[in-house]
Amino acid sequence: MTKEKRKIQLGRLRISPLLAVSGVYDSNIYLANGYTNDPDNPGTTRNGELIKPLKSDYLLQVMPGLLLNYPLPGERGGISLGYQGNWAFYKNTTSQDWNNQTGVFALDYKAPGGLIVAVYDNFNSGNDPYGDATQYDLGQTRQRWRNDLKGTVGWDFSDRFKVLGFYNYFKQKYKDIEDFSQNWTDNEFGLGADIKVLPRTWAFLNYHHGSQNFDTDWGNTTSENNASNKWDRVNVGLKWDSGAKIGGQLNFGYGWLSFDNRVDPQGREYKGTDTWIAATSINYKILSTSTLSLTIYRTVRPTGANKAEFYDDTMAGININQDLPYKFSAAAGFFYGLNEYNTLNYQGTEDRTDNNYNANIGFKYKIRSWLNAGLGYRYMRKDSNDITQSFTDNRVTLTIGASY
Repeated sequence: MTKEKRKIQLGRLRISPLLAVSGVYDSNIYLANGYTNDPDNPGTTRNGELIKPLKSDYLLQVMPGLLLNYPLPGERGGISLGYQGNWAFYKNTTSQDWNNQTGVFALDYKAPGGLIVAVYDNFNSGNDPYGDATQYDLGQTRQRWRNDLKGTVGWDFSDRFKVLGFYNYFKQKYKDIEDFSQNWTDNEFGLGADIKVLPRTWAFLNYHHGSQNFDTDWGNTTSENNASNKWDRVNVGLKWDSGAKIGGQLNFGYGWLSFDNRVDPQGREYKGTDTWIAATSINYKILSTSTLSLTIYRTVRPTGANKAEFYDDTMAGININQDLPYKFSAAAGFFYGLNEYNTLNYQGTEDRTDNNYNANIGFKYKIRSWLNAGLGYRYMRKDSNDITQSFTDNRVTLTIGASY
């Protein structure tokens, strides 16, 4: 949550409170374009309200947080516990107010004999309008919670070779029954091996097997026709120890997806797929004052329990952080995403394809070692051959933040 020097310490325990307040102008608070399935008849939402219009507004965001960190003796790792809150209050459209609460737990331990244990858990509860991993109901506030747990246990042989076991767990649950299609649980198990090829560089090979089970039956959707599925994936690449000029990992692979049932509730056949995948995130320190980041990501995403629909989700982006004179710093980035669906677009002429663009630029001024101010701009756009899905959004943000 913060990389500022910790100033509150009780023995080995380091305590870091933080608070940020932002004023935001958002040109399209509902991420809408004015179209529905029938552009001549706006229709209604499930609450009986008219379809959300193109609307701009100002909002205030209040973001308190607290980070506790306990380094283990002998530089054997550490334990961290954190909280981050985010409350958003709109000036005119108060019905769109939202909040998010996030709690994080992390354990990193390496025993003198070679045992490696790592646990990371992220719990989030809220109702922000930015959807979930499948971009479900973008622009609408939907109450939900999710928990993302990642665990690793293994053995390091003389700092030259590692054998690792993985377990990943993810669960998501929406409050309203109308959102039943987005309630699911993921379980994934894996094995991997790392070998050191340079002083701070490791090559790795991992295999994972996982399953996604949709947890809620409603209407004509049951466990006999929902989109529950299984996957296998193999990943290879390079990763770097902390302190190296290059950080993160170069990660590419291949994945296979298959469905548990034959047809969906509408009688459409479930068809599996296989494709290349990626989870690459690399940081390169060009100079002592400049860091360049590269991201390449690709996976396959089923979109819900009640339909035989999935899409290939591909994203690539670049970001640069630059320290400037007089306590200023700047960051800029551009990300492009391609979503290729296996279902027809609104016109029924070809498979739906979304092109996603996200650009941002920001400046920060360090007023004190514990206090900073920032100004940022973000441009977000979705161009889809389904006219009901395209939108453009501009956000300007002024922030003041303190971390002690």
